[in-house]
Amino acid sequence: MNFVIDCSLRMPSYSQKINVDLNSNENGAIKTDDKNKKEERKYASAENISNSAPVGLSPNQIIAFALRDFLGASSTVVSALDNEGEQPSQSNAGPTLPYIDEHVDDATQSEEEQPLARDTDDVLNNAACRLRRWKAASRKLRRPRIIDNLCVNDVKEGVSKTNNSGHTDLADRLRSLAAAGNMSASAGELLSLAPPPPAATAPPSPGCLLSPSLADQSSAEYFGSSPECCTDSVGLENTPGAPVPPPGPRYKLATEGTLRVCCFQHTRTVVVKILAAKFLRRWETHVLCLQEEYIVSKTPSGLLEQALSYSCMQEVYCISRWDSARKYCLRIVMSLGSLLLQANDAYTRDQWYHSIVWRRNMIRYKKFLTKTIRKEVVMKELKNMVDFVMTTPLQDESVTRDPLQILTNLLSEKKESPDWEEWAENTTSVAAPLLAERCASGELCALLARLCRRRPRAAPLPALAPPVRRVLTRNVDFARAPNARQLVKDYISALSAHNSGAALVRRFVEVTHGGRASCPHPRAAPNLAAVALAALDEYYRHSTLPHQCDDKEDEVLCFADILEHMCEYEDWLVVVGAVLQPVPLCVGAMSCPRVAQRLANVLGALSRDQRCAAHACVAPARAARSSPPSWLKAAAPSDPLLAIPQQKLCQLWGSMIGSLLHCCCKRKSFLQSLSKQLPDFVIVALTEHESALESLCLMLEWEVASGEQTQLEIIAALQGTELGQKYYKDLCERQQNLQRLQAEGGPRRLALPVRATDADVAALLDAGALGNLECLSLAFTSVTSACAHHLIKLPSLRYLNLWATKFGDSGVQLIAEHLPRLQVLNLCETPVSDKGIEALSGLSNLRRLNLNSTKLSAEAFQILRQRLPQLQEYDIRYTEAW
Repeated sequence: MNFVIDCSLRMPSYSQKINVDLNSNENGAIKTDDKNKKEERKYASAENISNSAPVGLSPNQIIAFALRDFLGASSTVVSALDNEGEQPSQSNAGPTLPYIDEHVDDATQSEEEQPLARDTDDVLNNAACRLRRWKAASRKLRRPRIIDNLCVNDVKEGVSKTNNSGHTDLADRLRSLAAAGNMSASAGELLSLAPPPPAATAPPSPGCLLSPSLADQSSAEYFGSSPECCTDSVGLENTPGAPVPPPGPRYKLATEGTLRVCCFQHTRTVVVKILAAKFLRRWETHVLCLQEEYIVSKTPSGLLEQALSYSCMQEVYCISRWDSARKYCLRIVMSLGSLLLQANDAYTRDQWYHSIVWRRNMIRYKKFLTKTIRKEVVMKELKNMVDFVMTTPLQDESVTRDPLQILTNLLSEKKESPDWEEWAENTTSVAAPLLAERCASGELCALLARLCRRRPRAAPLPALAPPVRRVLTRNVDFARAPNARQLVKDYISALSAHNSGAALVRRFVEVTHGGRASCPHPRAAPNLAAVALAALDEYYRHSTLPHQCDDKEDEVLCFADILEHMCEYEDWLVVVGAVLQPVPLCVGAMSCPRVAQRLANVLGALSRDQRCAAHACVAPARAARSSPPSWLKAAAPSDPLLAIPQQKLCQLWGSMIGSLLHCCCKRKSFLQSLSKQLPDFVIVALTEHESALESLCLMLEWEVASGEQTQLEIIAALQGTELGQKYYKDLCERQQNLQRLQAEGGPRRLALPVRATDADVAALLDAGALGNLECLSLAFTSVTSACAHHLIKLPSLRYLNLWATKFGDSGVQLIAEHLPRLQVLNLCETPVSDKGIEALSGLSNLRRLNLNSTKLSAEAFQILRQRLPQLQEYDIRYTEAW
């Protein structure tokens, strides 16, 4: 079959004669025959093309622009002048031909196009010419150097031009080139050759796409080496230079699914292509499984009788044009043929596309990075892997595990070499975006911690900051992740090793907390405090007494500074107090003056806080260690464990006692628990500390101090100072007044009006003769737990009605300790809970109890019934125990 063709660089019209030799296409040239002579014409050179190509392109890209206009029905003259100096005529080209595999609906064609489409000879002639040119252009554009030029970023005159293309077919590549060059006229004609993919088409293949470079990122995006550049990297994915996943849905890594499969060989002639057309292909249904290195079928027969290796795949892409019956197809190009995978919908097709690309690239990266010796090549390929991982829309455990395992292997293979530190620094810096978005494994944390220990002043702190913060914000148990804790510890030590180490450590705490009023990560504070305490305990565990300070302690003082800096935030202060409540530090750490001074600042911040959850942490804990049981014991002036001056120690201890007495611990049981520390009260009282003087007076008033000798010691301590004498005089007057009221008698029953408040109760009990009051009704009044301090001054009280008041748990606990004669108690419709109700078990004389409409639980009521067997009447309606 021979055809005659006019060889001008334009799309041939249907009136031309075409002469194509189907067996010769070695050089990609086209043999043509004009009316008078026959000659061979080649592609236009880059020097002769200047009108359509933009300025600044490489010669190969200029040739690609010429190929674009050569393949399309361009109205722009881009071909070279012929030998006779005449320009080719700009005639309208013939109708656009469809793809070989493209379905054309005859109903949508015009009346002029239908006869031409049915004309077999014209279709074959134009298809042959089109095929020759297509193959010639594809051979040039598939060279790796040109592919790289088509994919890199060209920046000129401040305008960034990004050529994003992942398919290997010529039309898609030239379409992106036309869009990048702002060639609107030719681009429209080019789109007629290769229409844009539909919205559901998957993004370009990352295998041949170079993501934006990370070299232009500023160090200020990470936690830098100076306080000025220590910025939070949260939201790093939104920075302009960082690679981000393409917009659209996210996918799980496909492992198994049912797809339709079709296989066809690459054709070399038009006849074979027609015989291999889509209407003659055979489709099979297979259940495919994506394994680590192969794609296998659960029914190995037919087209997939053998496993399909990822290494034999040349290209993988989604077919942008297909007929309506089979439009969700995926094409896998191999050396001898292609494999079509058809899914039921676009989402499934895109999921399999990204999954196959992921498996294929991960295998390539594993083999290349572990076998290459040249460091610069490894770093370049590692950067490509990081960009690929950061831009994939897959969200799966493998996406997190496999890249970090490759990075771990890179750091481990040269672990014993002398230049490992430099190698680890470069590798970590390149993999910084990956470390910022993925959780590091235990082995990787150990390697990064080793880098911080070996070269603390040269460690890549910006790259290590994200994984350190990720450990602090997401770790739940350091006992199962000791390497993660070691990484945080060594990273903080590396920060403190710099010249501005103190400022860096402070900035690190600030960045970890965040700029909000409260930290958004609930695990950050306990994890950071645990790391600091573990570092202090590890250093001072085997220290000998007496302690001697040396220069080595500078390495560990930064962890004591961290505890002090954490107390600057209100939400973290409670967490630090809870961690420190059982006194987790060894004696050697507290005997160091520099560490003890920082701990004293932490205890001072806890004692000044008005919240019970904060200042109560200095009191003994139920599960505390036997020695010391609490910070009140560790900072006791009589036998201190904290190595701070005596005067500051007394002020600290008095502040802790004052915060407890003025809030939740002004109770008889609390003073009884501290009766063994009476010498400490006496020492602090001699410094005229008001809290210690008040405590000694309460011990006498509530008869906490047993024995005449103990009472004499307290009286002597009170009379030792002028302020103490004043406190003791007021105590004596209260006692004498109480004795006088009891002697004079007075009313035995009293009921206050509905508008009564805590101030009214205080004024009444202080001024009236109510020493013998036995029955008191405060029902439906506005009293709260604050009036309990006045109610305990009625030792003869037997009946107390608190119905529908705001009397809470703290008030119930106080009257349970100081009113042992109470027989009837009405707490109906009060906010008391199990915490206050359990304290009633100490009222051995209680006979009647009303807990209607309270927060009583069934468990608390069972305990109360066991401890109060003499309880005769009780009301628990509308409670959980009912």
